[in-house]
Amino acid sequence: MAESETVSAHGESAADEERRVICVGCVDLPHGMSRRVYFQKLRFLETRLPADEVPSERIMRRWRSESGGPGRFAVVAPRDLCEPASGTESPDDRAAVAARAALLAAGARHAGAAVVLFTTPPSLTPSSAHRDRLRRLFEDVAGPDRFHGLVRVWQPDGLWRPALAARIARELGVVAASDPLAADAFDDGGPPPPGDIAYARVGGMGRPSRPLGDDDLARLAEWLEPCQRGFVSFDTPAKLRDAQGLARWVGDSAVAARN
Repeated sequence: MAESETVSAHGESAADEERRVICVGCVDLPHGMSRRVYFQKLRFLETRLPADEVPSERIMRRWRSESGGPGRFAVVAPRDLCEPASGTESPDDRAAVAARAALLAAGARHAGAAVVLFTTPPSLTPSSAHRDRLRRLFEDVAGPDRFHGLVRVWQPDGLWRPALAARIARELGVVAASDPLAADAFDDGGPPPPGDIAYARVGGMGRPSRPLGDDDLARLAEWLEPCQRGFVSFDTPAKLRDAQGLARWVGDSAVAARN
């Protein structure tokens, strides 16, 4: 090891830590909190669009200004874009969907977003026919060219085994969102370790109202270790305190460390 490198309490060198970027925040703003106040506490926010519509460029640029810099948002895609058609679409329908997807990508860039999150409904199952629909979503509607420079994250809902979702996401060139703390209904051992980019979405269903303990935060930090770029959004009952706790744990930002 070079003399200039030091080793952290978690066994990583300072150089490794500098190369890694882990962003931690909440799913939607805590009740009654403005974006300006929120971003004084945390530097990442997963946010839905108002009424599932992309706001004007002026409003999205205001979001960026209020957040304090680029890379602070994961924008949740409108639900209608996340439900690829099951049959043959008319040229007019395809053009309308493409225009809506292009508007979403432009709005995300205006906000300085790092991520666009696509949540597919429970009706989109792991069947082969539905996998073809999923492929059309991430190749035709939300393809890599249209969303260039943005991390495309897929949040499957319903009966998807974590390992299967992760494998299909890799095949599609997207990142599968997962909850490393969730009880595994399939006894698969939880989500597999992430690749270079990870997205953890920690849900609140069935959790007590108190903040997560050090054991849970340590599990999250350990799951993130393989990635070079990670995003964590909390939707827990104590989401602000949970996010601040993990931000301190992984060294997300100097702002988070002060809170």
